[in-house]
Amino acid sequence: MILADQQIPDDATVTPGIEGFMVFALLAVIVLLLVLSMSKHLRRIDKRAAEEAADAEDAAREAAARSGADDGAAPVSTTPADVPPDSSETGREGS
Repeated sequence: MILADQQIPDDATVTPGIEGFMVFALLAVIVLLLVLSMSKHLRRIDKRAAEEAADAEDAAREAAARSGADDGAAPVSTTPADVPPDSSETGREGS
């Protein structure tokens, strides 16, 4: 007959051992590799976005220069649309 005291192991003898350490170390290495890979991909995305923004600016400048040179009109303003113009620009003095 087996006693209940014999079935419960002592807390000092129950350890994860080398297998537990190896699994934990493997998970740490995998997480490190994933973080490095994600950082590399994010740097590529930022670089590509900056290049596309610069290309779009260049294209807008070229288009504005061409449209200004073709029909004699003033170049297109690059000020944001949500900024109201000054009263001196509209030709009115005061409101």
